[in-house]
Amino acid sequence: MDKRYYKPIPCGANLPLDNPHAFSVSMPTYQDVVDYEEETNGIFDRVKNAYPRILFHPYVKKVAQFIRAEMGLDGNGTCYLLPSLKFAEHVAELSGTSPEIYEYDRYAIAYFPKTTIDTPADYYAFMKHCGYMIYSREAEDFLCSHGIEVPEWIEEYNHTNPEEHIIHILQQGYGESEITLCGSGMNAIYAAYAAIKETVSAERDVFIQFGWIYTDSIHILRKCSKEFHQIGRVTDFEELEAYLAENGNRVAGLITETVSNPLLQTPDLLALAKLAQQYGFTVILDNTFATPWNVDVAPYVDIIIESLTKFASGKGDCMGGAIIIPKQSQLPKATEQALGKFLITLEGRDLQRIGYTISGYRERIKQVNQNAAILVDYLEKHPQVKIIHHVYSDVTCKNYRQIAKDDGCYGGVISFVIAGDFQTFYDDLNLPKGPSLGCDFPLAMSYTLLAHWDLVNEAEQKTLYAMGLSPWLIRLSVGEDSPQHIVDAMEEVFHKLQA
Repeated sequence: MDKRYYKPIPCGANLPLDNPHAFSVSMPTYQDVVDYEEETNGIFDRVKNAYPRILFHPYVKKVAQFIRAEMGLDGNGTCYLLPSLKFAEHVAELSGTSPEIYEYDRYAIAYFPKTTIDTPADYYAFMKHCGYMIYSREAEDFLCSHGIEVPEWIEEYNHTNPEEHIIHILQQGYGESEITLCGSGMNAIYAAYAAIKETVSAERDVFIQFGWIYTDSIHILRKCSKEFHQIGRVTDFEELEAYLAENGNRVAGLITETVSNPLLQTPDLLALAKLAQQYGFTVILDNTFATPWNVDVAPYVDIIIESLTKFASGKGDCMGGAIIIPKQSQLPKATEQALGKFLITLEGRDLQRIGYTISGYRERIKQVNQNAAILVDYLEKHPQVKIIHHVYSDVTCKNYRQIAKDDGCYGGVISFVIAGDFQTFYDDLNLPKGPSLGCDFPLAMSYTLLAHWDLVNEAEQKTLYAMGLSPWLIRLSVGEDSPQHIVDAMEEVFHKLQA
């Protein structure tokens, strides 16, 4: 592993280092995080690249600028680049906005003149929550095909059979199942949600969030559902039972995670499957954190989602998602067929890149499990760690053990809260710090600040604490390198805090 990952990394540096397609960005200080959330102190002069659904990659911006100029659109307006005319129009419908939509080659530009009465940010929010975007490699290909030079970057691909190879590896983990690849994990989640919504009877108009799931998944449910019911803790199973007893015939679907982000809690999937059968709703499970190598979830859910961007790729530089329909799924055929209307095809160099990096997926998870076990032991014993979350850490561990393939399936993520000053610890910690997870290098994220800034600034932070979230929580993706490097980096800061 590059030794630079264990030294101070400047704000705005790509993570992985030097990689133009990197999906994380260094935010090495608390103030950097605050500036990013509040868009102050010239932060975007330093942070030019980040997670590609959150911040447009420089190559994507160049493509949008090129097409805007070719179309003769006023540079004072706001324009967004989408994969197709169909998706550009769909986002306009979802967001209730009326951009001017133009087709260029196979892409679409949604253009808001400066005089628009719409809020362009509303359109963009649905773009990113649905995953209707293009990413850096596709943009790079466009630029090159139009004679616009970009710096050379050499990387490895599977040019022969990438789609078949990805599906083969996923089927090794998930068993006999139907697998469809798509442009991102978020696109997979939205497609599953939209297909259910479109094909269920009109009386089934409720979607349930069970557990504190990924923030963009929450946004989709909240924004698009006729009625959205939130149960923020998977430990509140009796609340779910009571709600279903009164409203079960109205529930279309329920979304949950194995394990939840960032508290690493596990729902009781066996009991949940019985409720789904009793009341006739669809269970969607995001299994990105646990992965198919740690848990067996196929017997209990109807749709499994995995973000291939994370552990499946392991490199932090390529977007992709998968929808897995297990053999035992009760998903209606009409719903399964409707998925394709909402999916972006995973293709081109993104497909070829994941087709290469997914090799060794099982071995990668075995290594991060071992690393996490060592780090859990270290953090649980450390007097300056106030709270630690991992798959075996609280009352939901019994739920996890029901589906875990063995007792060593820790997964690659740990969350914790220190007892000392957060800003000092975060600023002085010599590890890569930024959003995302599942890379071969370690990555620490001030999760609550970056994912729930609005709730951090809520009066008394009641929502956060009600869900068991500390504003000072750090989520650590442990990586594949020796965990001793992480221990050494933390020990150095803990010594400073004690001094």
